[in-house]
Amino acid sequence: MSALEQWDDDAFVRLMKDVIADSEERKEQPVNLDAERRNPVVSWDEFAGNFN
Repeated sequence: MSALEQWDDDAFVRLMKDVIADSEERKEQPVNLDAERRNPVVSWDEFAGNFN
């Protein structure tokens, strides 16, 4: 049985409603811009993963 045969539209819609409703309920905390301004500047080497 292929994946296409296993899924019907109703099951997919129910699954997506569960996922979307779950993510909407979670409220993200706002970013504290004052604290972020105090963070040290990240160099391009560090950004690329070179921590030497």
